[in-house]
Amino acid sequence: MRLAVLLAALLAAHTAAAASFDCKGASTATEHAICADPKLSALDDRAFKAYTDAVATLGIGDSPDFRNPVADLLLRGHEEWSNARDRCGTDTNCLLGQYLRHIAVLTFHPDPQAPSSLDPFVGRFAIAVEPARELVVMRAPGNVVLVHVSVHSADWTCEFSGIGRLDAAGALRVTRPDFDGTAGGAHSVVLTPTRIGLSLSRADKADDVSARFCGDGGSLEQPYPRADLVQ
Repeated sequence: MRLAVLLAALLAAHTAAAASFDCKGASTATEHAICADPKLSALDDRAFKAYTDAVATLGIGDSPDFRNPVADLLLRGHEEWSNARDRCGTDTNCLLGQYLRHIAVLTFHPDPQAPSSLDPFVGRFAIAVEPARELVVMRAPGNVVLVHVSVHSADWTCEFSGIGRLDAAGALRVTRPDFDGTAGGAHSVVLTPTRIGLSLSRADKADDVSARFCGDGGSLEQPYPRADLVQ
């Protein structure tokens, strides 16, 4: 699903967005409450930007026009949050809490209103040394996470996106569904916690994900330190 499609869907669901909503046309009590409060209006702008940034960071802005499950879960999470926000009515404190919650999730932090066993995996993991690499993990509906991994060297590039679920051993199994028929079936990797971040390995010995999703000689199997530990 291309970025324009995701944003169009966001605007359709985001009925009271100060970033995209003309307050002269506000028609619900919640819309009027957002438009009347500069703090809420500013948070709405931040939430809109966080959503568009997440689309790019998760690597779904340039994907083909098929039903990408990662894009679908990102949008579903927004819709569920939007419904929760609207249930606040005109309660400013409730609206404030919902916006802060949504911005946290969209910027790869745990959901402060819904703690989960997945939270230790949520975040940004990156390092600039050769090969430069970034791994991001975001909470999503259904007790799963959205994951995007990118690794870049002078000679090759890797890109891998998928949906992560905890396995029986407490590791995170991330599966890339073959939603567009180009990946030769579903492929999975496993993320395990380390002292400074996460480590990525094959989920199945016979499934060489690096050969599938990297340029010649590239490898997804790298250490990914938490970004705030290497800045």
